[in-house]
Amino acid sequence: MTEKNPKVDQTFLKEKRHRQLKKRRRIQLGVVLGLILIVIAILAYMYTPISLVKQVNVHGNHYVATERIKKDLKLDKETRVYSYDSGKAETRIETHPLIKEANIRKGLFDSLDIQIKEHKIVGIVTVKGKEVPVIENGRILKSYNEALPNEAPYLQGFKGTEKQKLVEALEKMNRTTRAQISEIVYEPKKNQPHLIRLYMRDGIEVLGNTKTIAQKLKYYPSMSQALDKDESGQLKRSGYIDLSVGATFIPYDNDEKGNDDSASSQQVENKTQLEDEAKNELQKALNKIKERDQEAQ
Repeated sequence: MTEKNPKVDQTFLKEKRHRQLKKRRRIQLGVVLGLILIVIAILAYMYTPISLVKQVNVHGNHYVATERIKKDLKLDKETRVYSYDSGKAETRIETHPLIKEANIRKGLFDSLDIQIKEHKIVGIVTVKGKEVPVIENGRILKSYNEALPNEAPYLQGFKGTEKQKLVEALEKMNRTTRAQISEIVYEPKKNQPHLIRLYMRDGIEVLGNTKTIAQKLKYYPSMSQALDKDESGQLKRSGYIDLSVGATFIPYDNDEKGNDDSASSQQVENKTQLEDEAKNELQKALNKIKERDQEAQ
């Protein structure tokens, strides 16, 4: 048998150890360089303009102005993203009477994203000569001093339970439906304690009931379109839509004739005919609406 040369084995082992040592040193050098680069990156982020807040994005606000929210952030030229106290800023923003919740998220570098959740303004009332909003829980913001939304209806004559019922009804409506109402007046009668009159922005009046108006008024756009109008958009036959019990269009001249105790039999007959025609007209519109709803389902 051939014996191994001890000098060759020693040389091989020495070279192997040398290669392992070089590899270990390269790894150590890579780790050190990596740590140095990380430290440099952190220092650059902390002490250069990279981390300064340069961009603020506000989402979800409909009533409260974006600039008003940004003002509560209390940012300056030296404010940095990593050190910014978002919790205190959220608390400041939420002091606004119309803001229910604020959530601030910090961006990776130079931005802040603010998500706003607002109370719904369901109406406007007059308190001591000042117009102030009513929000979805029925609270009247008496100290509110900012611009009021154009789409909120004015509320007249509501107190206590009836006010709360109306607020609940308005809260159930979407913003588009509420925006169609200009004013709501409480007009109770002996046999109709929940009767209300709505003045719509297209000039049509609607009688309703605080208990059912939210459900019925969602069909209002189709009802309005079904009524005969002239080129200017005015009703050819002046009247109002009665949703207090069913759904009927009542010409105003019917009310005048109905209040005249000395009306002739011919007038009564004409009045009845006009009522029947109006009921048929609006009923056709309601039938079309129901058919479209069924087809959509």
